[in-house]
Parts: sequence; structure tokens; C-alpha cells
Amino acid sequence: MLSGLRALSAADGVLNAAVAAAMGIHPTDLLAADVLDRDGPMTVGALARTLHLSPGAATALVDRLERAGLAARRPDPTSRRRVLVTPTGEGADRSEALFAPLVTRAEELLSGYGDESLTLIEGFVRAATHLISEHARAIRGGKG
Repeated sequence: MLSGLRALSAADGVLNAAVAAAMGIHPTDLLAADVLDRDGPMTVGALARTLHLSPGAATALVDRLERAGLAARRPDPTSRRRVLVTPTGEGADRSEALFAPLVTRAEELLSGYGDESLTLIEGFVRAATHLISEHARAIRGGKG
């Protein structure tokens, strides 16, 4: 089972690298665009913390996202002094087009399982995601 999870993780990394290359961006940029699409607008500092990047690296990343049309810096409506990095939607549209065939096949795969099995699988995936995140945090010395 653990070797299967390692293989899944490796395949996911290869897939994300392929999608990023097809979009003409770096895999870290794809991850950042995904974070913005899932979590919504955030400051450069919050994005840096989420991705465990230095402030300078996060600023360069946001510059790349803007050049690629995947994000824009916009004034924070609640604070005139803050700027939020906001997904443009173009990134989601571009990546969704690349992921769509996989999503269709994954839905077909999942349709072969009953509700009880899907609930069990979903619980395992959530717990494994938490476990991996916690282990990464421990490796970083409890930071983030």
C-alpha cells in the first residue's frame, strides 16, 4: 500500500510538471495558481507563507503569474494600503482544459465504487493529506 502511495505521489508530480510545461510556467507557479484558485485572493506575504517561500521569491513568483496572465495585484477593498494577489480565472481555465480528460477518467474510475467505499476512500485521502502536511511541517522544524 505504501509503495502505491509513493507511486501516486510521484505520478502527481510528473503530471503537474507536464501541465506547467504545457502552460509555459514553472511547477511552483502552477501550485501558486492552484492555491489562489482554491483559497482566493491573498497578500504576497500570505502566499509566501502558504508556499514556504521567502518574501523575495514570492514577489518574483507573483511577477511571473502576472506576466502569464494567471494573477493580478489588486487593491484590498478592506485596506487601502494592502494589495491582494487575485486569480484571473485564466489560469483555472487553462489548467482545467489540460486536466479535463483526467477528471473524466477519474469520475469513471470512481463510479465503479459504492457510496460506502467512496466515503472510506475520501476519509483515507483526507487523513493521508493531513499526515503528509504534518510531516512536512515537522521536517521544516514546526514552521508553517
